[in-house]
Amino acid sequence: MPENVNLVAYLAGITFAALVAYLWLHARVTSFRESRVRRITKLLKDPETAAAMPTEVLSDSQERQERNQIIKGVRSRFTIIRRTLVLCVFVVWVMALTFPFIGKLPSTMLSIIIAVTTAVVGIAARPLVENMISGIVISFSRQLRVGDTLMMDGQYGTVEDISITHTKIKTWDWKRYVIPNSRMLNKEFVNLTLNDSLLWAYLEFSVSYEADLGEVSEIATHVAATSQHHNAQEPPQFWVMRMDKESVTCWVAAWADSPAEAWNLKSDIATRLIREFRERGIPTHMNNVNLTGASPA
Repeated sequence: MPENVNLVAYLAGITFAALVAYLWLHARVTSFRESRVRRITKLLKDPETAAAMPTEVLSDSQERQERNQIIKGVRSRFTIIRRTLVLCVFVVWVMALTFPFIGKLPSTMLSIIIAVTTAVVGIAARPLVENMISGIVISFSRQLRVGDTLMMDGQYGTVEDISITHTKIKTWDWKRYVIPNSRMLNKEFVNLTLNDSLLWAYLEFSVSYEADLGEVSEIATHVAATSQHHNAQEPPQFWVMRMDKESVTCWVAAWADSPAEAWNLKSDIATRLIREFRERGIPTHMNNVNLTGASPA
């Protein structure tokens, strides 16, 4: 009789623990999902941060459809994660319930069950299980989120979707870079929007030793400061970085509101610097090149 009482108490305790674990997981995953949905909804309201390179090719309806697809993907991913975790709790609960009765099973049958389970999980389902576990880890990590802008494997783009098995990155030219989550979890990348979207954009260029560096500095900082892509909270900076054999290497740097704005800021500075150097006759690192268009003496 006491043995039966202990067994009933054990089964009741295991069931109660499983119920608590289920309720806790359900609440935590739901809360995490809604916080991610709120974040991505707020992020997608700004077209400058919704893609690595914003475009006006998409119509308003297409943009809305794309935003809805991203939000739907976030909700679906966390729904799958919640169901997967609940299934894991259920499996552990069933195993715990059957634990007192394992000793009564024939050893041959027990060995067969363990062997079949190991073969299925270890061989047939290994890639799926690895990607699912990695997807769950990535989903709850704050280092990689939908909407983040990355530099990875020579690719520059935004995280468009993190499914339960794959991560999809929309590159700057709007191609899709799809990576299995098990590989994504081990990759090194630069997250350009981890804490905020501001970016310190710099442009490297060279001028001849004959150039007046004071004038070069004035031109470079003025060009950066008057660019429409510059964040005017702090003035641009100019540095002489190194002395090469035939030229002086310089940097001009300025703040931009987002990685996309930083991309456009660097392009704008480069284009206008070339124009200003040509108009003022400032020689670059290229020898025997006439930037003024005048006839050589």
